[in-house]
Amino acid sequence: MSRNSGGTVRGIEARRIGSIMTQSPRTVHPDTALLELRRLFEVYDFNMFPVVSDRDVLRGVVTKLDLLKIFRPWAGRITPNLQALWAEHVKDIMSRGLTTVTPKDPVATALTLMVNRRLRSIPVVQRQMREPVLVGIVSRNDVLRCLVLEDSPVL
Repeated sequence: MSRNSGGTVRGIEARRIGSIMTQSPRTVHPDTALLELRRLFEVYDFNMFPVVSDRDVLRGVVTKLDLLKIFRPWAGRITPNLQALWAEHVKDIMSRGLTTVTPKDPVATALTLMVNRRLRSIPVVQRQMREPVLVGIVSRNDVLRCLVLEDSPVL
């Protein structure tokens, strides 16, 4: 395979996120215990879980990094930080300021957000009664699969 030297990207202009996203992704609830969250990260090897209510309304996301931030190196030892001593559930460590997309958004929107904000995946939501209901997730791999360089053979 030859190296592309300045070819243009095609294949995403007409594509919509709904055609490449993972539908019904694995989620956690705000009251999921941190011990259970750690187990889920080990079992599924995801970097992030969407945090949803009982009605699948997106409330936040929780990442492996959020879980790791509970512990801080101090004087050569790993010790919990003071705020984390009280953290027992996902709601105590999850991120609430979210970047989301909709199934109708162009794939180029997800690509731009991932590059500019260094995101590995983005929750996909649809508004139902003004609430963001989780319908999928789009990852870097999903976006990469639909990119084709003009000079390279189609895979």
